[in-house]
Amino acid sequence: MIGESKTYATKLTLENRTKIKLLIYGMLSAAGFSYLVLPEYAGISVPVFAVLQLICLWFVVPDKKRLWRYIPIFILSLNAVLSENNIWRGWNLLVSIFLYGFMFSDLNGRFFPNLFGTTIAPFRHFSKPFRWIIEANKQKAPVIKRVLAALCITVPVLILLLVLLSSADMVFGTGISNFTQKAFHSISFYAVWKIALGLLAGFYLFGMVCHSYSERNMAALSAKPAKQGDTLILNILLFAIAAVYTIFAVVQFRYLFAEQTLPYGLTYTEYARKGFFELLFLTGINIFIILLTVHFTKHKTGPAAKTIRALCVYLCAMTLVLLASSFYRMWLYNEDDGLTRLRFLVFGFLIFEGVGLLATFYYIIKPKFDIIAVYLGIGLAYYLVLNLVPMDYFVAKSQVDMYLEGRRKGVEYALTLSSDAAPQIARLIHTDAKEQAETYFERQNKRYAHLPKRWQRFNFSSEACRKIGLNNRTEQ
Repeated sequence: MIGESKTYATKLTLENRTKIKLLIYGMLSAAGFSYLVLPEYAGISVPVFAVLQLICLWFVVPDKKRLWRYIPIFILSLNAVLSENNIWRGWNLLVSIFLYGFMFSDLNGRFFPNLFGTTIAPFRHFSKPFRWIIEANKQKAPVIKRVLAALCITVPVLILLLVLLSSADMVFGTGISNFTQKAFHSISFYAVWKIALGLLAGFYLFGMVCHSYSERNMAALSAKPAKQGDTLILNILLFAIAAVYTIFAVVQFRYLFAEQTLPYGLTYTEYARKGFFELLFLTGINIFIILLTVHFTKHKTGPAAKTIRALCVYLCAMTLVLLASSFYRMWLYNEDDGLTRLRFLVFGFLIFEGVGLLATFYYIIKPKFDIIAVYLGIGLAYYLVLNLVPMDYFVAKSQVDMYLEGRRKGVEYALTLSSDAAPQIARLIHTDAKEQAETYFERQNKRYAHLPKRWQRFNFSSEACRKIGLNNRTEQ
């Protein structure tokens, strides 16, 4: 009996320590999110918050082997200090939420249901801090409930009383009105909003870690026999599709890649512009057909199954031709009109889609791995690269190069880019576009003029832009 009592006491002490650690983690997360992530134009403070999160997670996460999955979250946080292009800020927050869910999800056959369930699970734990506080003060719990009930009754009564008395007496009403106006103006609603968002983030992160301690008694799913496809139907379908793509490939090699004279008076730029997104859409359709076919025939053997695999390989090769055609069309269009943000994103997407097609080739031959997980990994890698590469710098370089070479009349698009483009815009200072370039630097500097200088806002891109602007004014 004595041994059992000691074991129970030890277990109770460990549970209390865990609760205290989780509560401290939640409070630190709330304060850190408000102070480091939410300030306007937050820069270096965002990766600082990410590092502090990793340190805190090391002390509270039960399974520390999962923490390697935190690496993508940290990489996303670097965007705030390396680039001033804000198009990824909102998306990074959303992606980070799912990456937190990925960090605490089980990597098994039910990955997507687990990921979605883990992402929304923290909301179920929002009430736990209050329950723990009440449990820790069981003797005072009835008193606390009575005080809360009294406040719920008293506050509406006081509001009604003040309204009626203000209407009954003008002097009293004026005094109450002046008091409420002063109180209203003294409150910073932006600060209140930041605190509220910080608390929400703190509760969410607390709930995420708390969920990792919860017992997950998931019933094992009985393996269902995989459905088998009709090899005759699939062979006819794939053969017909392959025949059409063969004719299309001949046209591509004859006119686009071999640069023969185009019919109907088309120029290569006009030819390249038309059909790009349709081809991109078709590559997605082809990959879907291939994956579906392999899924329904991967357990089949015999000549018909081998023919299906051969046709899938051929269709994958034709998809690679479509991808090459799309890339070349975009390249011709870019040579004529210069790089833009959208074209930059498309080039990157096509490159990573090509990597995905190579994985698809291997999957057709040996369908023994989760190809969807591979696609997700490639997609995440693409998104992480976009966060680290200064897109506006390369876009501005393309636009300015074409302007200086006389292939472009203006640089209006380049002047709309973020301060990442500042080193390239500086090349225009000694050209006919000098006034436009000076206006660009003045506009960039005015963005921060109304904000107090704080260490949280440090950003390498904006700092470089500021120095370039100062050097230009000094030279004048």
